Amino acid sequence: MADRRAAGSRAPVAERGERKLVSILFADLAGYTALAASMDPEEVYRFLRPEMHTLKRIAETFGGTVPQIMGDGFMAVFGVPVVHEDDAERAVRAALAVRDHVRELNAGSEGLPFPEVHAGVNSGEVMVAPSDELAGFTVIGDTVNTASRLADLAPGGRVLVDERTWGRTSGVVRYGAQYIRQAKGKPDLATYEALGVRPARHATRQGRTEARAFVDRENVMRRLQEEAVATEREARSRVLVVRGEPGLGKSRVAAEFRKHQRRSRRSRPEPRVSPSASRASTAGPWSGR
Repeated sequence: MADRRAAGSRAPVAERGERKLVSILFADLAGYTALAASMDPEEVYRFLRPEMHTLKRIAETFGGTVPQIMGDGFMAVFGVPVVHEDDAERAVRAALAVRDHVRELNAGSEGLPFPEVHAGVNSGEVMVAPSDELAGFTVIGDTVNTASRLADLAPGGRVLVDERTWGRTSGVVRYGAQYIRQAKGKPDLATYEALGVRPARHATRQGRTEARAFVDRENVMRRLQEEAVATEREARSRVLVVRGEPGLGKSRVAAEFRKHQRRSRRSRPEPRVSPSASRASTAGPWSGR
């Protein structure tokens, strides 16, 4: 299995905590309660623990950080402390790899089958704060809760994701149809089942960016358009810096702004984007000046 941990941007956790855009993977074992009730606790430990560590390592291979292993599952965080532009994709690929590993394990075994994995992936903002846990941080917020709910909703051997994760990864991951599901505290939760990774010939760069739904950027686009109008009106150059963590979509905003300028028949100004990331402000993940 290829190790996908490289090429990330490591950012230290602020002492007072800070908001981060992450993707959270929850992976649990189906039928764990019944299995634990039918075996001696020591036997359960010896049977499950080695493979649970293997599943943890699979998630880490894709760039996730696993704070700890629970008895029947684990949580992996993609985006802290190492940030990648494709953290949502990494989280879904990790979930599929974990699922497939268990399938392959059971296909080649004649003994007691290892419980299938049911997983959920959710992307969104969390509060990241220092912690005494082995990972050195903890993540807090509704994004974490929703990822757990998605894992609970997924049957054994299935991976469910939220709409934002689907929008960020549909160019490279095959999905089933959208289903609206009911979860505790989450009525009308839009979910998509991740079926597998698309063949490389179909997973184009366009599939990773422009094919995704462009949402939650109205304020930034409005500000850019206002600056463009003012630049033309005053015949003076302007500079607007959009800052944010890697993966928030700065390059996508620039691409959408260029498209808007062409549609409105404006040839200037032409946005120029720096790929480097900067620390997000405490006011939120986006800031402009």
